[in-house]
Amino acid sequence: MLHILNGDATATVFAESGLPGERLVWRDILIEGPVATGDATPASLAGRAAWLADRLAIDREDYVRCAREQAARLAAAREHDEVVLWFEQDLLCAANLWLLLDWLARHAPATRLALVYPETNEIRGLGAREPAQLAALFVERVPVTEAMGALGRQAWAAYAGSDPLAHVPLVAREAADLPFVREAFRCHEGRFPSVANGLNEVETTALAALRRGPRDFDELFREVSGHPRVRRHGMGDRQFAAYLRRLTPLVTVAGDDMMTAELAITRLGRDVVAGERDWCEIQPLDTWLGGVHLRGDRPRWRWDGARGRLVTAPA
Repeated sequence: MLHILNGDATATVFAESGLPGERLVWRDILIEGPVATGDATPASLAGRAAWLADRLAIDREDYVRCAREQAARLAAAREHDEVVLWFEQDLLCAANLWLLLDWLARHAPATRLALVYPETNEIRGLGAREPAQLAALFVERVPVTEAMGALGRQAWAAYAGSDPLAHVPLVAREAADLPFVREAFRCHEGRFPSVANGLNEVETTALAALRRGPRDFDELFREVSGHPRVRRHGMGDRQFAAYLRRLTPLVTVAGDDMMTAELAITRLGRDVVAGERDWCEIQPLDTWLGGVHLRGDRPRWRWDGARGRLVTAPA
């Protein structure tokens, strides 16, 4: 039996659970940087590593080494009688789960799959539970049916593809076979620049908090990551620090290290939040959202919060 776990915090608790089987800790951050359908190539892996190193200060060589080790361990999945996938219902976990369902269907189609997929709770995520609770979740694991696997593969194809509207037919119907597909894509859409001011939902939430007064990094991260619009992104502090670095000159940073600094909003930041200036025109985009590369000061797609959908922006 092979357990694929959603990060080191879960792995630490899992080690004390007494559950049998081998463990593979899945550490990739597929909601950041370029991704693509199909298997990774040396070129795509190098490109992804370079992007993450530049934006998230992740060591490039360590990332490539870890990715290759993960791939090698995953390739051995077909040797196990059962693979249990341990993830949570947030965007970060959903993207990883979809990729794994796609890969396992293509490379280990005869392997029996099971899923532990509790609703995300900001206090009791998998890594914050007791070992006995993980053991109980294991007993309640759900077999991955053909319909669940198919929906996961379709979700990954839509997420990793270059058309940001490819998921619309997929979520138009209730995704009962695999929880959180519709809500995950709603989180994903909110990461596109807003029609109102060019900010995405994470940036908007951070600046709105700073409008109420300066915050140190930890305080701001807790407030933003716990906000109803942002909580189910599954965003980590390293990702949030990358968002804030990009937001200068909309914020001031008092300190040499972003993750220990005090932050405040600037006058320009207030103008952007109010919709008086467009952030994309001030700071042209160069970012990846799934398989979509947004570049320049006139992004083709924007998030329309009032209508609750992505829209094609005027040329």
